[in-house]
Amino acid sequence: MTSNDSSTWQVQEPMTIPYGHPKRSFGAKCRKVWNTILSRWAYGCPSNGLRVLFHRMRGCHIGKGVYIGRYCFLDNMYPEFVYIYDGASVNAGSMLLTHFNPYETWKGIFRAEVKPTVIGPNAIVAVRCTIMPGVRIGKSAVVSAGMTIEKSVPDYHMVRPNVKIDKIDLSPLLTLKH
Repeated sequence: MTSNDSSTWQVQEPMTIPYGHPKRSFGAKCRKVWNTILSRWAYGCPSNGLRVLFHRMRGCHIGKGVYIGRYCFLDNMYPEFVYIYDGASVNAGSMLLTHFNPYETWKGIFRAEVKPTVIGPNAIVAVRCTIMPGVRIGKSAVVSAGMTIEKSVPDYHMVRPNVKIDKIDLSPLLTLKH
C-alpha cells in the first residue's frame, strides 16, 4: 500500500514495456489476480472511503480528501503509475489510463509504454472522462463531462468541448395545422 502523504511522492518516469502479453512469473500472476479483485471491489463500492482504500491497496497513489466516484476505472496493469493528489475529485464512470500495449505487429508505428497519469491537487475530473497515459491534470483544473484528454491541462484551467449553440426559432416548425 502506498503512502497517502502526497508531499513524499516521486512521480515515476515513463518506461518502455514488452509488446503484447509477455510471460509473467507466478508471483506476478498472483499480484494480477489480487489487483483484479481489488479493482472489482472498488469499481462498484458504495463507500468512497473503501473505494480509495482498495485503490491504495492496488498501489495507486491517492492523497487525502480525494473523491473517486463509483464505476471509475484506474489502470488495471500499472496502478502504481496513477497519482491523485489531495482534494482531487474523479467522478463516476471516468477512466485513468497509464499504459498502451499493442501487439508486436504494430512495433513500427506504436510504442509499448507506461506513463504516469497525474491528477493535481483540488482538480476535478467530471463524469465519464478518459484521461490518457502521461497526462497531467494541473492544480485546481477542471475537465468537463465526457472529455477524452490526450494532452496535459495547466493549473487553474478548464477543458470543455467547443460547443456553439445557435439560437433557432422552432415555432414555425411546431405550429400544428388543423
